[in-house]
Amino acid sequence: MKFRLILIAFAFMVSSVYANDMPSEVIALKKAFQAIPGIRSAEVGKHYYSKEDIVTLNDVYFSGEHADLPISMYRRSGGNLNNEILINVAFEIQKNTLGLQALEFLSWWVRDLSRSGDNVQIRSIGLPPIVGEKVQLGDTLSFWFEAYIVTEREDMRLVLNEISDLTQSLNTSFNLYKSAFNQ
Repeated sequence: MKFRLILIAFAFMVSSVYANDMPSEVIALKKAFQAIPGIRSAEVGKHYYSKEDIVTLNDVYFSGEHADLPISMYRRSGGNLNNEILINVAFEIQKNTLGLQALEFLSWWVRDLSRSGDNVQIRSIGLPPIVGEKVQLGDTLSFWFEAYIVTEREDMRLVLNEISDLTQSLNTSFNLYKSAFNQ
């Protein structure tokens, strides 16, 4: 219960309404994504769902805002693991070569992090191709970078340290390969 209260406090901190009050580590992660050429927008979020939450979400077929969650992972694990929080960066790319380069770069970065033991992934998100008379196909594609952060104890400082490590890794990787974007 205590860890859940910490997570609720974190949700408050990352709310866009309170953007000025976001922890510096969260702001830095957002800026690191936005610094990559071809990234159009980036927003940081968090998710924590218990086994009971997943049962409820299954009953409503993960509707509304919950439709973008990593549903397969949550169904497979029955919710977040103990002391685990999902930090995500929802980002959009430009609809051009530079946007595809940004996505490829981030995909490599995530692959490299995964190979070294981090529990991270990138997922694509799309909305229905047609809603009513409106064709949405080609206009709704976005992506989620997801990091499953597990800490040894219920301490938000540990989560923020992990976010800081991700930011440092992304900034270092981008600075190392920045010249690839000039091709």
